[in-house]
Amino acid sequence: MIKISLKNNFFFYSSLFFIILLSSIISYNNISFDLYFNNKYRDYSNYFLSLLKGIENTGLNNLNTFPLWGYGFIHLIFNSKIKILIFQQLLNFITIVKVDQFLISEKKIKKIILSRTLMLLSLPYFFFHTQMWPKSVSSSLLIFSILQLFYFLENKKKYHLLISGIFMGVLCNFRSDYFFMICVLPFLLLIWEFYKSRNITFISLRLFLIPLITFFFLIPWGVYTYLKTDHFILNSTNTGHTFFIGLGQLPDNKWGITPRDDDKLMKDLLKVEFKDKDVSSVSFTANKFLIKEFKRLVLEDPVEWIKKCFYSFRLLLLDPFYVGNVGNFQKNKISNIQEIRNLESAVYRFKFKESYKIVANTKWLFSKKEIFQLIITILTKLIGLSLFFCSLIIILYSFLKIPRKIFDDGIVTSSILIIAYQVSISILAFHMPVYNTTIYLIYLVLFVLLFDKITFNQTVKDN
Repeated sequence: MIKISLKNNFFFYSSLFFIILLSSIISYNNISFDLYFNNKYRDYSNYFLSLLKGIENTGLNNLNTFPLWGYGFIHLIFNSKIKILIFQQLLNFITIVKVDQFLISEKKIKKIILSRTLMLLSLPYFFFHTQMWPKSVSSSLLIFSILQLFYFLENKKKYHLLISGIFMGVLCNFRSDYFFMICVLPFLLLIWEFYKSRNITFISLRLFLIPLITFFFLIPWGVYTYLKTDHFILNSTNTGHTFFIGLGQLPDNKWGITPRDDDKLMKDLLKVEFKDKDVSSVSFTANKFLIKEFKRLVLEDPVEWIKKCFYSFRLLLLDPFYVGNVGNFQKNKISNIQEIRNLESAVYRFKFKESYKIVANTKWLFSKKEIFQLIITILTKLIGLSLFFCSLIIILYSFLKIPRKIFDDGIVTSSILIIAYQVSISILAFHMPVYNTTIYLIYLVLFVLLFDKITFNQTVKDN
């Protein structure tokens, strides 16, 4: 008979599989290829197919340098919604299992039940993997890569770095967000090692294998971008677009920018710069121009930019993780969607009287099905907020009470650096909960490790 306990591996893994399956089932009707540039990924899929057949497809000349082509391979291999969903959730399941094994076998945590409970409650992460987007695959690859880095920090075996680099190299063909992090992280970890032991060993210098392997895996993309732009580019060309419309996340900002991909001011500036030519805001030339415009606007009014950063931080605090699309919010297919959007906006701006009026004066028309969807969405939101704030609190508490235990542990230090990197993107560039959800498991790992250290430290004191 199966032992019903979270310490029992079979029971835990079965429960995890069931919850992931359930989250996929209740999301399935609202999963669509109509969102998140899937038309572009289909074009990449056709491009790869043409290359394999050795034929030229002139219909694909419109392909540009955004988005990255990695998810096109997924469309090529799994050409249906159900197949991609199964693949993404299978990767998700394996990822969580590997994190669980690392915490128990390598870090030998005492709070196994706490760790596994948090994993089973990871609704933001489960729903995150239901959508047809590269963020799902890239998140799994990122966690695999980071886990191998963690293993290296524990046992110094070189093959972990090689595997980490391979995962990171593949990842950077899906999303370029973490390319800069992986270039900087080895330097920061060397500083950490010098702080810890006043010495830097040759073994630790091997950390630079990760960015070197990543660069090797990006060479095909660099060749492709060179053919398109005459420039060898290792990332996608939407940086300027993202930073520019990110300024619009501050309500009623002086620049008159909105946080929309079709922002009017951005369009007008591009028309003037390129003399009314139809230039995409994510093309190579537009990207360079928009980065310059972003810098110009910030330097002309740094106070307004600081206000924007504080507002983005507020958004991060109130909306840290993805809440899923159970109610089909992406396509505005739920009743009272405009009132929901207005309520959300009022809460984010701390206009609580306005929020109350919206709640009190609206005639809510939800069906029983929509009420269920809203309950799941609110529950998911509360779980995400709980993990985020608990992580922040325990980090601050640890810095005050047991700073040595933080800096003596490479896993904890690395986790904090990775979270700091992601948070800086949300604050300085553009906050979207889905970006932060990419490293949801890193928040979980950090919380469990710090909680384990604090309770162990308290036990030692009591004895």
